[in-house]
Amino acid sequence: MYKQIEQALEKMDTLGKAKQGKIKAILERYARDEIGLDEAYYDLLEDELIPMPQRCAMSAKIPVTEEDEKRLKEKIRGKLLDLVV
Repeated sequence: MYKQIEQALEKMDTLGKAKQGKIKAILERYARDEIGLDEAYYDLLEDELIPMPQRCAMSAKIPVTEEDEKRLKEKIRGKLLDLVV
């Protein structure tokens, strides 16, 4: 889940404006603590902004630490600032 969100952030530049806008809106809400990591992930899945994981590739949910989330939110903030400039 964490890795897929990170990958979506990294490939945002290669997507069309509409998809970029949707990803940006979801990740901004997450970075502002309006939604949690799970909700951001499922919103991205629901809007088909990240690929649905293959059933055979699914594994146990790897716990994400508070430090991991802080790092991800900082990456998001940095990326979104780059898009504005």
